[in-house]
Amino acid sequence: MTKEKHYFKLVLALFAAVFILSACSEKTSFKKGDIKDSFCGVGINASYCKCAFHNKYCDSINMSKREAKKYVNEQYDNWVEDRFDSYKDNCRAGNGIIKGKSCIQCDLDEVSRNDKCVKRDDVDSTEDEDADDNDDNDEGECKYDSDCDPICEESVMWKMGCNARTDTCEKTFDNDCNADTENFGELSFPKICQAGACIRDENSIKVARDKLIAEKKLWSDTVKEINAVRDGIRDAMLDANKNCINGIADMTNVAIMEFSTRIASVLAGGIPDVAAMTASAAETASGLIGEHVKNLAGAAVDYAGEGLNRLYNYQSGEPALEEQKLKPHEYIKLNCDLYDYFKGVQAESDVDLRQALDNANAADQAINLLP
Repeated sequence: MTKEKHYFKLVLALFAAVFILSACSEKTSFKKGDIKDSFCGVGINASYCKCAFHNKYCDSINMSKREAKKYVNEQYDNWVEDRFDSYKDNCRAGNGIIKGKSCIQCDLDEVSRNDKCVKRDDVDSTEDEDADDNDDNDEGECKYDSDCDPICEESVMWKMGCNARTDTCEKTFDNDCNADTENFGELSFPKICQAGACIRDENSIKVARDKLIAEKKLWSDTVKEINAVRDGIRDAMLDANKNCINGIADMTNVAIMEFSTRIASVLAGGIPDVAAMTASAAETASGLIGEHVKNLAGAAVDYAGEGLNRLYNYQSGEPALEEQKLKPHEYIKLNCDLYDYFKGVQAESDVDLRQALDNANAADQAINLLP
């Protein structure tokens, strides 16, 4: 063989080797594209780019140049990321693997698996083994009853069992969670079904607690209201009793004016209308405060008659008209009548106060019994 022929064969061999090597190692790199040339107007409205890079059209997008630039850069990064994800998917679908930002094609006798080129024969044998394993493990939804978790249908908990013929979980027997109640004092709370189990109804217990707290406050406020006027009622009762006993001896204009002012103040204030305050608990409040004391001023006028109106005439001094003045016997009778009246009101308020205190304590005890 001549030297020229030997040299020609060597060149052909090297060329073939380079061709095969390049075919097995074909590589492309991901190009993200220029933000201004490739992204603006394509991946985003051009107005944002005009504002970000040229400070134009900023008013139309309601952004400053700085805000627009930040927004454009963020959207560009997302756009590049999406394009790179597509690039990777296409690479792997074409029997390639990802290395950094590049796609490398596997050899003809190789396949891409988890970004590695592996021999096709090895992959085929592995997949056959996996298929056999899957066939062995394809045993259905369950094998034993313990493989099936209970389920809830509204308030009913269903125990699930494994059907040996179909290897599927089926309902076996039910348990109504509402039939299982928890008792805290006089309050009962049926359990609820949740996540396949009968559990405590925490929400209903919270609602009951909130109502009890509101009821306790209502009765505590009622106690304060009643106590706020009891001193005035007691003082008016004692003054009326003193005037009733002393009679004409204390009948001076100054004394009458002072007494009339005190009576007017007490009657104007009245005592709490407990039934009205407890409108939300009408049944509980119905036994409190009889109708005849709910409006103290009106009841007193009816009780004492015209004499009380004539007493009010003294609030600004002795009345000039003779018919507006109290006669001694009228003044004495009015005081004796008012003493009896305020004594009855005081007795009524004792009952009301005791009832309000009992109700407040009962609500407090019920709160403490809740979990």
